[in-house]
Amino acid sequence: MAKIIAGLAIGWISYNLYNTGNDYWDVNREGWKEYQLLLSNPKEYFTNIFKSQYTQGYGGMFDSFQSFWNDLRNNIIIKFLSVCNIFSRGNYYINSLFFNFFCFLGHVAFYRIFIKIYKNQQRAVIICCFLLPSMLYFTSGVQKDGIVFTTLGFLSYTVFKSLQQNYFSKKSLLIILLTLTVLFLIRSYVLLNVLPALIMWILVVKYKWPAFKSFAIGYIILGLIFFNFNSIVKNINPLKTVTQKQADFFTLPLASTQIKLDTLYPNFKSFLYNAPQAYNHLLLRPYITELPAKSLLPINIELVFYQLFFIFFIAFKRKKEEKENNPFILFGIFFTLTMFLFIGYIMPNLGSIVRYRSVYLPFLIAPVICNINWEKIKGLFKIKK
Repeated sequence: MAKIIAGLAIGWISYNLYNTGNDYWDVNREGWKEYQLLLSNPKEYFTNIFKSQYTQGYGGMFDSFQSFWNDLRNNIIIKFLSVCNIFSRGNYYINSLFFNFFCFLGHVAFYRIFIKIYKNQQRAVIICCFLLPSMLYFTSGVQKDGIVFTTLGFLSYTVFKSLQQNYFSKKSLLIILLTLTVLFLIRSYVLLNVLPALIMWILVVKYKWPAFKSFAIGYIILGLIFFNFNSIVKNINPLKTVTQKQADFFTLPLASTQIKLDTLYPNFKSFLYNAPQAYNHLLLRPYITELPAKSLLPINIELVFYQLFFIFFIAFKRKKEEKENNPFILFGIFFTLTMFLFIGYIMPNLGSIVRYRSVYLPFLIAPVICNINWEKIKGLFKIKK
């Protein structure tokens, strides 16, 4: 029910705040156009998603604008909506119900993982997997965020279950391949960030390596490869790909939630220098006193609670009843922190930051909340007779 309400709410709020200029309603309108095309020209309907209208053809795989691959991310959603329109007649709110029926399964997938790790913390797990406010809100809009969240849920659960069984069935391998393909088509940079963490997770479990040490060493090696890849393969430069992403966002019109972002250059020194700013933007902002737009107020309050939970985690951490070095937990933390670093490098807009960040919150918040000794905290407030 909460998912349905959130889906309807984000549609209503976005329409009344932005009227015709927002992602959610724009794709819904395009979905209606595609439905009309299905009726009038079925051949074009079934083939236009494969056509490129750009001079570079199918190049520019990681470009943010004027690229077949960039358009494809929305076109997939538009095609899905065009099918929904057979039943909804273009009504955004009915399309939202179809969309969120699918996306709800992502929450279920995360719940099934975390409840196996934190078996005696059902209430905390439910909150972290279903009810984190910004996660619930932004993954309920008819947009890419819900698809990425759900795909990560399916991917994580399939690998988690397969590793527990010590066997990857054909069905599991097919689901993993499908989820990785969806990530590639919807947000390719998520795929590039999740693959290293996924590989490390599988290797740690399969070969029983020390979890934290293995992840740390693995990511140091990954960093060395990232910064030296262009020396090995001359025509591929990951550093320039990231800096170009940032440059593309700088060309967009200034938003009401625009923030200062230092220019990133394709060298190690610039990436190292900009890292603290990137993490500051993703982990600490918007500050409680920072309100460039009234719509950010709930996010400000939510973030303060997360910061308080982290303080409680440090001060009242449970004894090692639950393995904080669980390979899945480390997979989620390392993956999320690299995603936050990437988003922080390229995104100069708080409104977009809080939306992108929401997808990955369960990976960080669940281990924090579930490892707090709430009984000890309650004991501090009991009045002795």
